[in-house]
Amino acid sequence: MGLLDFIFGKPTKLENEFFGIMLFLEDKKDSLKSYFECRRHFNPSDQIIEIGIDGEATGPTQKQIDFFKSVEDNYSTITKAISALIEDEFGNWKVGFKINDFQKEFEPVYLRLPRCENKPIVWEIAFESDHDRNHTFTLTMSDFDAKEILIDG
Repeated sequence: MGLLDFIFGKPTKLENEFFGIMLFLEDKKDSLKSYFECRRHFNPSDQIIEIGIDGEATGPTQKQIDFFKSVEDNYSTITKAISALIEDEFGNWKVGFKINDFQKEFEPVYLRLPRCENKPIVWEIAFESDHDRNHTFTLTMSDFDAKEILIDG
C-alpha cells in the first residue's frame, strides 16, 4: 500500500457489463461527490473516450447507461447545439472562426454523467480540436441544449 493509498484510501475497481472496468473514487465525507472513471468506445467518433460517472460503489444505474446511449443516438442534434456556442466563444480569439464540419474538426474526448435522477439532466462533454491543440473545449449541457462553454488550456 502506497502513501497516497493510505491517506486517501485505495480506489475500488468494478467490472460493469456496459462500461467495462471502472475505477471508483469514493468521497467518504460527501457520498454525492463519489464517482467512477472509465474508458469506453464512443460510437459517433469511433474512438475510446474518458468517462466520469457520478454514483455509488454499486455501479452506474440503468438511467445512466440509457442516457449515455441517448447521447450517442442524438449526437448530431447535440453537435448542432454546441457549434453556435463554440463559434461565438472561439470567435473572440480567432476572428471569423466558423465550423465547417464538426465531426472532422472536433474530437470528443470526455463525458461526465451525473446521477441522472433529476430533469433536466446537466452533464458535460469535452472536445479537442485541430483549430487549437493547446485547449480543450468543455461544454455544459442541459439535456441536449448547450448552456456554457469553457475553453481551457
